[in-house]
Amino acid sequence: MSFNRAKTLPSSALGSLAQDIPLPADATDTISAVSWSPVANHLAAASWDGKVRIYDVDASTGAARAAALITTDGPLLDCDWAKVSL
Repeated sequence: MSFNRAKTLPSSALGSLAQDIPLPADATDTISAVSWSPVANHLAAASWDGKVRIYDVDASTGAARAAALITTDGPLLDCDWAKVSL
C-alpha cells in the first residue's frame, strides 16, 4: 500500500499577505469559517464559541469594524449569505 505525500506549493501560489484583512481579536475560540457578503463590504466569521460576527470592511483601507453579533447555543462550523429580494 502506498500513500501520496503532500506536495509543497510554490511560494507564488500562496498569494500576498499585503491584502489580508486583519479582524479584531474578539473571538474567544477558533474561527471556523468566513464568508463575504455578495452585495456589501461585510464579512461574516463563524466560530467555535457559538457566535457569528459581522464586520463592515472599509474598501479603501481594509479596516474592519464590528457591525453585528449573532449568538447560538453551540459551536458554528460554517456561515454563508442568502440573497433575499424584498
